[in-house]
Amino acid sequence: MIEKLRQVFPSLVEENPDKSVDPQQYLWFSTNDNKVIGILEEETNEKDKILLESFLTPYNFHQPPVTSREEQWIKVLFHNDSSIDLSNDQSLHYRFVYFSLSDDMMDPTSFTEAIHGLFPSRVPIIWENSHEGVIIEEYKYSGDELVSYHDIIDVLMSDFYMKVHIYIGPYINNIALAQKYYNWVKQCYHKVIRYDKRAVIHYVQAVPYLILEPLDEQAVSNLIESVFQETLQEEELLQTIQIFLECNSNATLAAKKLFMHRNSLQYRVDKFIEKTGIDVKQFEGALSVYLTLLLKNKY
Repeated sequence: MIEKLRQVFPSLVEENPDKSVDPQQYLWFSTNDNKVIGILEEETNEKDKILLESFLTPYNFHQPPVTSREEQWIKVLFHNDSSIDLSNDQSLHYRFVYFSLSDDMMDPTSFTEAIHGLFPSRVPIIWENSHEGVIIEEYKYSGDELVSYHDIIDVLMSDFYMKVHIYIGPYINNIALAQKYYNWVKQCYHKVIRYDKRAVIHYVQAVPYLILEPLDEQAVSNLIESVFQETLQEEELLQTIQIFLECNSNATLAAKKLFMHRNSLQYRVDKFIEKTGIDVKQFEGALSVYLTLLLKNKY
């Protein structure tokens, strides 16, 4: 049925973690087998709507009113509008925090207000559908204290009596890459949640799960870039980190293998941690970085 409908309405989309659309521009329906589909409203007329509602159930998703900042992000993420200038300040970094609610009957407005009350300042929140969306953290690297998502989860689950899952993406500072990285974060969440049911998953923790499945060239590139960030072109630094990890994080042994002073090696390790935010002295960070290094060397 869906394919026949698509022949009449080419804009028809299904809920799909690999593709993002602006939900405000679509009419949404639920099929008899509980699949949610959307058709661009501008592609329909009143007769079409009456006909569609005769055999499909209208799927009402009431997105909270969007702020001007959220409207800018919607244009960037869903319409790839490169004319939007989100920041004149080069020190502004942002990251996408994708969330999913167990209750699709949750009032988005109440949830949005609760989130705003837990952050020191208002953050853009964009809804994909009635139970999924993204929090966009915008921070300057000036000592801003980040919120604890574990604390946020505890508050939300206590207040709303439902499960909330959160996937925290990496910080980036290039607006031109926003749509690509948003789709990547969304895809990662839907892949990882099949293996890891923790309420809060950081992108570094996700690496081992992401490589369990075949990755195309773009996915490999996204993974490598998200882990190594600005150290990606520093081959000497990455080689040092690889040897450090292969020596079971034994700085003395790694320094001997590299014919360098132990303090110099420690400086490089600390430099990597500072630039990427990944602590390779801890198991999860070490595992994810080492697996990504192997992936990078392969490609």
